[in-house]
Amino acid sequence: MVRRIVPGLVLAAVLAALPGCTTWQGGVKGFLNSRAKDALEMGDFGVTVTRTPQFSFFLTGFSFAAGGYGRVDGTFTGLGGGDIGTMPVHYHHWGVVLVGQEETGWGDGLLWHYGNYDVNDRETMNIQGVGAISIVRDLATTGEGRPAGRPT
Repeated sequence: MVRRIVPGLVLAAVLAALPGCTTWQGGVKGFLNSRAKDALEMGDFGVTVTRTPQFSFFLTGFSFAAGGYGRVDGTFTGLGGGDIGTMPVHYHHWGVVLVGQEETGWGDGLLWHYGNYDVNDRETMNIQGVGAISIVRDLATTGEGRPAGRPT
């Protein structure tokens, strides 16, 4: 029986030691917080309310092809941006098949407090190219891509 349990425990330890897109900063609690945030980022489900009528129709297929346009500034309530609760949100997305861009800002929700975004400060926003041409262009000009919505 020990011969069956020990390999399983070793495998579990090895898998836990490979944190993927996170680090062990904060120890086990930090690692578990990162896994919880990853789980919350699997989808956005909620309602966005705006003060004025706004429009968004935007589709992307694994970031390699995109189509549509949208610009929305409002308040989101639900599960979104890797958090839960009511938070300010900004979307400005556009795409024409192989070329496009996503610009997203999420405010603080109930669980995570990263500071709010500022649409005039690119460092506080998630901005990335979408569409095969934009992804290659971003990698060529900056030397790195921002992995937010990209497959990893």
